[in-house]
Amino acid sequence: MLAAIAIGVLAVGCGSTVEGEPERASGQEGLFNACTDIPDSVIEQVGLNPLTKDIDIDGVEQPGWKMCSWTASWYFFTIMATDYTLDDVRNRPDYTKFDESNIGDRVGLWFRRESDETIDGCYLAVGASKGSVWLNIEAKAGTPHESSTCGLVESFALQLVSSLPR
Repeated sequence: MLAAIAIGVLAVGCGSTVEGEPERASGQEGLFNACTDIPDSVIEQVGLNPLTKDIDIDGVEQPGWKMCSWTASWYFFTIMATDYTLDDVRNRPDYTKFDESNIGDRVGLWFRRESDETIDGCYLAVGASKGSVWLNIEAKAGTPHESSTCGLVESFALQLVSSLPR
């Protein structure tokens, strides 16, 4: 009986045709994609290995985000695009230690996660026509830091700012 119901339910969807192109339901539509929009040659110029690239989170889309990360000896570097504006970021209670600075000819918003007591990560967001683009360094657990995570984010941001959307 259960098998007959399952076959009946499956058969209900058969035979109908949907016109048009498939559309992502993840909220990633129109977001900057660092994995495809920044050439591997530019990634190499900043000192990262393009072969360590990870799309989204292990290939799994995150609703409202487009992510690309690279792995280095003691950290992960991630570029994330979202439709959150810089004001949205400032108003989130889970972020703290806001500061602004110039990144090339752009304003960058620095912040940390409220829960990051060990200061293993650092974020920098720049505004874009669709929300913002975040650059993040997260130190690998148990691995000695070879430099400041925020200093490294700033170095990458200055080198990549011309590759980021406005």
